[in-house]
Amino acid sequence: MPHHAAAAPSGAWFRPSVRSARPLAPRPIVPAVAPMPAVRPVPVASPPAPRLSWLARLERWCWRQEQARMERYLAGSADVVELEQRLERIARRPIPF
Repeated sequence: MPHHAAAAPSGAWFRPSVRSARPLAPRPIVPAVAPMPAVRPVPVASPPAPRLSWLARLERWCWRQEQARMERYLAGSADVVELEQRLERIARRPIPF
């Protein structure tokens, strides 16, 4: 014979709970941790870049001139085959022109 709330004897250790017919009001859900306030990041001023020496500026200018010369050389190719040949020449010898 199954034992459940309706079949339990009155003097037993188990007493069924009786709910009231009145519905319970929903409880507000309280978060365990309070939400963090919105914090804007503080901009950090980076130190100014160190000024380049005249030798570093001359080196940068020479490099840009060399790049422009190489681009003009590659742009002078008539088709893809000639462009690939010029790229191979540059790879074999740094200054082919």
